[in-house]
Amino acid sequence: MNSMNWDDLKFFLAVCRMGSIRAAAKLLDVNHATVSRRINSFEDALNQRLFDRTPRGYLKTKAAEEIYAEASHLEERLNLVERKVAGKDQSLCGEIRVTLADVLAQRLFMDDFAEFAHQYPDINLEIIDSARSFNLTNREADVALRISNEPPEHLIGRKLANVHRACYISKRWQNEIKNDDWLAKQNWIGWSDKMRRPIGKIARDYPKFDSKHSIVSAVLQAEACRHGMGIAVLPCFMGDIDERLIRIPPYSSEKKFELWLLSHPDLRKNTKVQTFVRFITQRMNAKKALIEGQRYSFIAQRDTFN
Repeated sequence: MNSMNWDDLKFFLAVCRMGSIRAAAKLLDVNHATVSRRINSFEDALNQRLFDRTPRGYLKTKAAEEIYAEASHLEERLNLVERKVAGKDQSLCGEIRVTLADVLAQRLFMDDFAEFAHQYPDINLEIIDSARSFNLTNREADVALRISNEPPEHLIGRKLANVHRACYISKRWQNEIKNDDWLAKQNWIGWSDKMRRPIGKIARDYPKFDSKHSIVSAVLQAEACRHGMGIAVLPCFMGDIDERLIRIPPYSSEKKFELWLLSHPDLRKNTKVQTFVRFITQRMNAKKALIEGQRYSFIAQRDTFN
């Protein structure tokens, strides 16, 4: 048996969890050829076939199942040691890994990240824009900003705000929406085949609209709405500050999710992580009215009296 390279374990674990070479490569942020080479090397070192290569992906063999269980325990112990060391870090330099969905990064947090970087120039932010729930226990990230109503219990967190959503249409139709007959002829922009129409309070407020098109991305939904493709249901932190969009009558919003800032308990004494947590919390307090849909009333009142 060849000498085992223990660094191959992280590639093995990634393929086990993701089920394919390409997905594992994306997770690890490396070329897929690198993952394939490391898996082959690991199999050679163990003199064992660990995966059945099938059209459905890489399926673990019985040998791989046994190794996976032991490797997962080893990974957990190594991550625990790493977190304990990181938890005692009192410096204001180094790296903080932050994960959040791209819509949050683009439309809500980037100016805050930029200001934090300006105030703390010795701290490097690694911003991971992904809707996937990164594993903070395995230190895939240090801080997570998540839209969720049920954040994981094993993490420590702060609820930053309730995320409200409302209905928007292109501002080019500003005069026409006053005509009920015209408005009734409009359509929702759907999300997917299974989610063509909204549910909840918004659906009850606007019961007559048909649904056309399907766009999963909130960023692309907003762009389609700007160009007149229909009515989009968007987070208020996107729609209420977009000069090319307006809410439609009756101008209501509804709470859909909660916005949480999460980190691992072992990092509660890490100076730079806690400095980042306090900074973002203060910045979000200033944006709370926007996130919770209250800013629209301020804008409407301003436009009425101007």
